[in-house]
Amino acid sequence: MKTTLWRLACLALFTLNLAQAAPYPLGNMTCKDIGAFASQAMQWRESGVPFTEAKTRLDQLRPEDSIEKKNLRMVMALVYGSYGDNWTVESAGTVMQVDCEASR
Repeated sequence: MKTTLWRLACLALFTLNLAQAAPYPLGNMTCKDIGAFASQAMQWRESGVPFTEAKTRLDQLRPEDSIEKKNLRMVMALVYGSYGDNWTVESAGTVMQVDCEASR
């Protein structure tokens, strides 16, 4: 439990520092939208949806090549990457929303 909390704290700090180093434009999305998508992508991952299928689902949600799509692809890569190993559906949304809000 102590190790998990330490890892989450380090992850949050890393994410926050990354966000401060390179804030991303949101287009028409809000930070709440980013967090909601992170939770949705985490739910896909926990349900066993492969990354390639998740990318297809994203394309169906946001078919245009826009800044929003780029942001969501970044979020999905984090969820399906090693960061997602430590997240739940709820924490993925929270971490990404906080990251977004900190980078403004």
